[in-house]
Amino acid sequence: MLGGITVTLLIGLPPIPAPAALMNAFQRIEIETSTDLASTFRLRFGMTQSPGLDWDLVGRQYQDTLFRPFTPVQIRVALGAEIPQAIINGYICGQQVFYDDQGGRSALEIAGLDVTMLMNLQEKVVSWPMTDAEIAQQIFAQYHITPMVSPTLPSLPETEGTTTQRGTDIRFLRRLAQRNGYECFVVPDPPSGTDLGYFGPATNHPAPADAVLNVRMGPDTNVSEFKIRYDMTRPTTAIGMGVDVQRRTPTAFPVVSPATPPPIDDLYPFGTPMGLDDALLRSFGPLSQPIIFPAETGQFTAPGLGTATQAIVNRSSWAIMAEGTVGPDVSVLRPGNTINVRGVGLFFNGSYYVTRVSHTLERDSYIQKFEAQRNAVTMTGSELFVQH
Repeated sequence: MLGGITVTLLIGLPPIPAPAALMNAFQRIEIETSTDLASTFRLRFGMTQSPGLDWDLVGRQYQDTLFRPFTPVQIRVALGAEIPQAIINGYICGQQVFYDDQGGRSALEIAGLDVTMLMNLQEKVVSWPMTDAEIAQQIFAQYHITPMVSPTLPSLPETEGTTTQRGTDIRFLRRLAQRNGYECFVVPDPPSGTDLGYFGPATNHPAPADAVLNVRMGPDTNVSEFKIRYDMTRPTTAIGMGVDVQRRTPTAFPVVSPATPPPIDDLYPFGTPMGLDDALLRSFGPLSQPIIFPAETGQFTAPGLGTATQAIVNRSSWAIMAEGTVGPDVSVLRPGNTINVRGVGLFFNGSYYVTRVSHTLERDSYIQKFEAQRNAVTMTGSELFVQH
């Protein structure tokens, strides 16, 4: 227990709690989690020199049992009386040792990356005669990752070719995700700690938000250094030109993917608007409509080319970005989930999709720095500002 925060460090396979002597030497944990990059961790422990002139944490007792390359590590955190929940599953990939001149501040720092590191170790050339969603399911399964995969349309008719992987598994999956307007990342299931592989749209989840953040609301304020950026020059339309493979000529009609209002049933194929006014439908006048002609989409005809161009427009819509700092009075934030923000005006109040969280835990403090985004402005009125 560190200042009301319980940190559980599990090492090895099967995972076992870190020895008490190691946890007593704990100084700091830094964890970076993200929807578009590998999640990372750094563990810093104080190090002492034994009477035999050896150093405890770089001796064989620890180096041969706990700190070997690619040793699995799971970090769990609980606030107050909560059950510890997994924040990251990772694998040790590096060490730094700091030797203080006086010896009192010497330390060992252990660094690691999540399972996407293992997915990035081998270059491959593989043909995949199936949809992108089916490819994602199979690749995640190879690493014992539970797939959370949204459906995709066939990208290439059989007469035009087969999707071919040239590169590592995670880079290939992220390219597939990008052309579908999807996110691709791995996070642990908080209670069980099982890795979940997400391959789907960035959207406002129907479940309650992870946290309610109050900005400049007197004693209810629970976020600091909060700021919002609104990029108003993103493309509102993507136009893709296809090629008739058999005739080797351009297709007669280009594929046009404009920003459009939500359908009547309020379902976006690429995600739900997080406010009343879609960010890409607010431009003033016909001359202020940024248009892009993407090259090298890897697609030749519809529906693949239409999916690729619509994916560009969808990613462009996430134009409102927020960032801030919260303490232990807010629940643990996780990329891929949502937060509800109030106190910043009706225009920017509402739900935000969390894309990155930086956790810093020390013996007497816990700080989370986050980044989040949304694809619309103005509250819908359905947001729930109820803290868990």
